[in-house]
Amino acid sequence: MRVILAGTPSFARAIFAPLLEDSSFEILALICQPDKPFGRKGEPKAPHTKEMLIQKNLQHIQILQPNALDSAFIESIRNLKPDMILVVAYGKILPQAFLDIAPCINIHASLLPQWRGASPIQQMLLTQPKFFGITAMKMNLKLDSGEILGFSYLANTGQNFTLLCEQLSHLGAKLAINTLKHFNEIKPLKQYDLDSSYCGKIVKSFGKVELENAKSVYCAYLAYCEWPHIFIQSESGYTLKLFDLHLVESTQTHKQGEILNIDSQSIIVGCLMGSLRIGFLQQEGKAKIQAPLYINGKRLKIGDILC
Repeated sequence: MRVILAGTPSFARAIFAPLLEDSSFEILALICQPDKPFGRKGEPKAPHTKEMLIQKNLQHIQILQPNALDSAFIESIRNLKPDMILVVAYGKILPQAFLDIAPCINIHASLLPQWRGASPIQQMLLTQPKFFGITAMKMNLKLDSGEILGFSYLANTGQNFTLLCEQLSHLGAKLAINTLKHFNEIKPLKQYDLDSSYCGKIVKSFGKVELENAKSVYCAYLAYCEWPHIFIQSESGYTLKLFDLHLVESTQTHKQGEILNIDSQSIIVGCLMGSLRIGFLQQEGKAKIQAPLYINGKRLKIGDILC
């Protein structure tokens, strides 16, 4: 089977990798986003999927990084004569002319029609369903609304974003391979828009939390543990990032931000409802340090307000 891959981040890389080892597939090309400036020097950084092909020295697979999906580019893809196109977090809307080249299968990290859009994993972690899942669908012009070809799911055991991405990518790889191999045997399932929900791109401000409900803060920590991280804002205006968080309890009432306990490794801070154990803190513009060291440096004690 002649297959083109379209995807950019590490999540796509983990799903694509097993296909490269499967002799059932002839991978013709990888389509990914252009290299982007990275770091203080702004040096170009390749997408994770491109890095994978370079590291594996797979020079026979074309790497295509178009700035625009124009007619000339679409014609070049058509000339490759793919049987299928597998899309995972590519990052651009695919026009109808592209979708008409060959069946385009998208692997989306939610149980559709829930959480269509750019940040489904974070939204699942924020809402804490009993099960997490991933869906294969046949793409159309509408956002994540194509016919469902298959899905896989796993139990919610308290995963954070990093672990859930890893688990879903493993499920997604198996789902992608099975969907491609059995595409002609699958009876598609129509999505119903009335059951749908949507999510947009994550922005830095999403990380701001108020120490009101400990469980909600903890869910935000699980969702944003890689970026943008969660933070509180002091009355004087500086931000304080919270790391290595654990939910202590979710029912008792406390003063907002009250320091309830200090030990050698962590502190416990109260919320209006519930309390949290915090291992590390990072004040804006400074290094991340253990929470007790931060408390000592600020001359805070049990009963004081953290920030």
